[in-house]
Amino acid sequence: MKNINHKIIIGTAQFSDNYGLSKNISNIKEKKILLDRIAHHNCYGIDTALDYGNAQKIIGSWLQNNSNELKIYTKISGIGDFKELDKMFLKCMKELNIEKCQALLIHNQKNWKNKTVQLFTNNLLSANKVKQIGVSIYDYELVPSNSEASIVQIPGSIFNQKVLNSKNLKKFVKNGGEVHVRSIFIQGLLLLSPKNLPKYFQAVKEPLEEFNDMCIEYNVNPISISTNCILKLFPQCKLVIGVDSISQLDDIIKKINIQIDDNIVYKFLEIGKKYSNNFWDPRNWKIK
Repeated sequence: MKNINHKIIIGTAQFSDNYGLSKNISNIKEKKILLDRIAHHNCYGIDTALDYGNAQKIIGSWLQNNSNELKIYTKISGIGDFKELDKMFLKCMKELNIEKCQALLIHNQKNWKNKTVQLFTNNLLSANKVKQIGVSIYDYELVPSNSEASIVQIPGSIFNQKVLNSKNLKKFVKNGGEVHVRSIFIQGLLLLSPKNLPKYFQAVKEPLEEFNDMCIEYNVNPISISTNCILKLFPQCKLVIGVDSISQLDDIIKKINIQIDDNIVYKFLEIGKKYSNNFWDPRNWKIK
């Protein structure tokens, strides 16, 4: 397997204060150093959103002082009339300190089919303010047609293969669509030791124990096998990956490029199917 850094889009949800299971990056200086490292590793792009705290402002400040080829993807909710949508988009551009981004994605899948959203996104394309339009979804039934969007961002992991294996997604790609897979590590859940699981996650302790036991048995690490599985299911996709620290980014970049034998990959995909359930979807988490 060749170096796959060109497939990696670094998510910045961790720039906010309430995402994932680990302590997020809180220092602005550290966040800018992280952006330096993202560029250093020749990653494909950065994924951000209007509701990721001050993430866009930090990225914008960094972009002002750094020349790079990173593609910028941002998201808005899609809630509101045409004027409100335009206001949100312009706020994104102002915070990011750019005049044009690679793509704007609609963050809320329920709003994607709204006629006002469709009109607004089409106008952005016509005005050449974005290169692509996309939507972030959870459910395979909502994979758009290529006449509506050129990018779809979906959840996908060893334990959540449903959208990745859907006919709708395969058709989308066959017709020229671009797929970004997020939640590969299930907000860091796959990277936790079963011994250190928060009490709330005891419901999935058994599959995580089997996952970790298999990692030991086959001498693979969770990061490498998790990404190998996604790329085996959907080799054309880009990988949206969040990180909690600069050192974790370096570690992920190193391990994500380790190729694992197909026979081992298929064994992990099988346990993923065995333990597939709705608990792997963070929308269903009710952590107190």
